[in-house]
Amino acid sequence: MYRGLAWLLMAVALPASASAQDLVGHGGPVSALAAGGDAVLSGGFDGRAILWDPASAVARRITRVHDGNVTAVALVADGFVSAGQDGRVAYWRTGTAEPARTTAHAVSPVSALTAQGLQVAAGFFDGRILQLDLASGAETWRPAHDGRVSGLAFLSDGTLVSVGADLRFARWNHDGTLAARAGLPDLPNGLARAGGALAVVFADGSLRLLAQDGSLLPERFLSERPLVAVAATADTVAAAAVDGAVWLLNLPDLTSRAQVPGGAGPVWALAFADEALFTAGADGIIRRWSSRDAAPLGAGTAAATDAHADGSRGAEIYRACAVCHALDPDDHSRAGPSLHGIFGRPIASADGYPFSPALRELDIVWTPRTVAELFEFGPTAYTPGSRMPEQRVTDPDDRRALVEFLDRVSR
Repeated sequence: MYRGLAWLLMAVALPASASAQDLVGHGGPVSALAAGGDAVLSGGFDGRAILWDPASAVARRITRVHDGNVTAVALVADGFVSAGQDGRVAYWRTGTAEPARTTAHAVSPVSALTAQGLQVAAGFFDGRILQLDLASGAETWRPAHDGRVSGLAFLSDGTLVSVGADLRFARWNHDGTLAARAGLPDLPNGLARAGGALAVVFADGSLRLLAQDGSLLPERFLSERPLVAVAATADTVAAAAVDGAVWLLNLPDLTSRAQVPGGAGPVWALAFADEALFTAGADGIIRRWSSRDAAPLGAGTAAATDAHADGSRGAEIYRACAVCHALDPDDHSRAGPSLHGIFGRPIASADGYPFSPALRELDIVWTPRTVAELFEFGPTAYTPGSRMPEQRVTDPDDRRALVEFLDRVSR
């Protein structure tokens, strides 16, 4: 009967962030990133898409609709889209609890996603491309490549370009017909618009720039290992290798600017926002670096608990909770409700937070025991079907410290 409980205590059992600027909230590897304006969007193996406020490093919104890994995400004019291993694309409008639209299950997973305004294109492992007009609801399918679509981008005029496992580049007219096609020298693993050119990363460790007709421009060999992710702005391109090394290069000549060393595990996703580069991969942490010199950037998740931190073990454990929950009265600006006054309060009763109908049907009063039990047994056993990733606080002393901290600071 505890289904949905995780909306009240969404990230309590997640590990503390490795450094102050990190975004910590996924219950496993992060496979997709997008960024723009004042938002960062991530998708993970835990089936969730999370919309972040990068300034405070807290989650604005946490969604889960996909069966399996969220393989790609993109920001759109009035919200965002997520796509998954289940072959579906979900459109989330700002301020709505459920997706405005979800496409039907496809026969293969989504492998690439791009958006411009309210136009969205999704590429699939079977080589097809689905183009969505979010305003009208129109869907257009087209065969595009023999094998995985490994990269997509809209050009400034709204036409679509793609690269695929068939070692081909394609540019598509607005009506879906082929405008240009060109061969590629190796297996492409990602595509990003880079000023007036296109940046493509390859399995042979090279980053190559392409003209909009697919012809080759400058290229740089970066690694003996495959390059697996790419992101670009008008004057900078970033590329990541499977060992976690990330290069920052100047456009248009691809001269070296800075490098994040590898060795910490794969980096599978990159995104630029303002003067920051965000990286994410196997360890589930979204890290932020300077796009000028690759230096780690400023304060993040720790700032969310500064006002309440008292140096205790419970405060240390609670740092991860601050990703989704505030402790101040009526502060429901994050993905979950405020935990102020939690003990003695019936579930789903905090004023001003849009709890789900399932949560409102539960007959639970929050006590130190019920909070501790959630993290003793884990959400799979204690809240089957909930949106919370499988996380536990296995040490009874740590559970006790967390509950005691909440009792002190939530009154």
